[in-house]
Amino acid sequence: MKSLISLLSVVLVISVTASAQRKDSDAQSNPSIAIIDTIIISGNEKTKDYVILDEMTLKVGSLATSESIEFDRNRIYSLRLFTRVDIFCDTLQGQRFLFVDVSERWYIIPFPVFGFRNGDPKKAFYGGGLLHSNFRGRNQKLFGFIVFGYNPALALSFFDPLLDREGNLFFAARLSFTRVRNKSEIAAAETGDFDEKHYDINSTIGKRLSLYETVGLNLGYKIVGIDDYRPQRTVSPTGRDEYIYARLDYTYDSRDLREYPSGGQFFNASVTKLGFGESDVNFARWGVDYRRFVPLPLNLTFAGRVHGTIVSGGLIPTYNRAYFGFGERIRGYFKTVFEGENLFGTTLELRFPLIKTRTFHFTAIPLPEEFSVWRFGMSLAIFGDAGVAWFRGDALTFSSFASGYGGGIHFLLPYSAIVRLEYAYNEFFEGQFIIDFRASL
Repeated sequence: MKSLISLLSVVLVISVTASAQRKDSDAQSNPSIAIIDTIIISGNEKTKDYVILDEMTLKVGSLATSESIEFDRNRIYSLRLFTRVDIFCDTLQGQRFLFVDVSERWYIIPFPVFGFRNGDPKKAFYGGGLLHSNFRGRNQKLFGFIVFGYNPALALSFFDPLLDREGNLFFAARLSFTRVRNKSEIAAAETGDFDEKHYDINSTIGKRLSLYETVGLNLGYKIVGIDDYRPQRTVSPTGRDEYIYARLDYTYDSRDLREYPSGGQFFNASVTKLGFGESDVNFARWGVDYRRFVPLPLNLTFAGRVHGTIVSGGLIPTYNRAYFGFGERIRGYFKTVFEGENLFGTTLELRFPLIKTRTFHFTAIPLPEEFSVWRFGMSLAIFGDAGVAWFRGDALTFSSFASGYGGGIHFLLPYSAIVRLEYAYNEFFEGQFIIDFRASL
């Protein structure tokens, strides 16, 4: 398995170099379509024009090529506000126009919530929620839900991506409660399972530095309580941690289609400080996440990701440890939990589109415009994953890493949904079938 990942890593380096050389060649051989005099937005009955324009690389005076038009089309679709995005150039009365025509999604979406935590039928949850994904036509998000059953929760959140357009400021706020069954298998083996009650209120203020770059500062207050205190379940011996926290983020994101990119890169670096002297909680968590998507000949895409998180400071309670087996997973060990204070993981993936992403307009059945325009796509993929979670003081070697590899089919469905059907082996050649409803990276 490690040899497979090493081979894929070499291919990634070669492909990055080839991609850069190909772009230089394309720049010479692919003539421009037009220098844009005017941009016309249409089809956006609710969405403000600037929401679309601010996401585009093409401006008045820009040189429009087929490549730049396709890139902007995917960027606009990645706003998740439209079922269809068409961009084309035309010349009228000596003026060169760039037309951007869209079909809007249904923005107010009530939805049921049902599933099984970690794929376990004994851990069913159910409930409902309401999402307004384009409040006031400004791409603002209002979201609320309530969940019962395993790990019951409720939350209310608001996000404004452009609080102040002149200053390029964004704002977010969230209020939530969750009762979480302990994730730590180490603690459960010693003392049995227990529940944690999480209360959280926080807000974020940030700035969009450029089309691709943002910085943000998140400030919050959190309470984590348990009914039966044991050491390491909470930092405080009362069984109730109450603390202020702050997180500083920098993000660079040039991916073309965020839910399933075929080009561009993503980088995030963050530091979170938990506790500022007002409680027993006093530690920091540092994180980094880098993803690269390289288009190759024959419509192939090479995708790679490296991510990790480490801690510094005082005692790390079980609720803030790092885990594979929940949000982050290693295929081949998809349901296996790996636990530590720190975490490192990598994923490499080679994709081939069986059906390129296309937009279909269904007219046989009378439906509102918001539900009659759908996007579909399907890709084959082979992959390799590796990762490790460890505690401070542990010795790390290559044998510390868990790894897996395999292949599968990925479906790109309407409303930005992703379904992955995969089969993976670990380094002991033990296989498992995987169904997941999100992109792997």
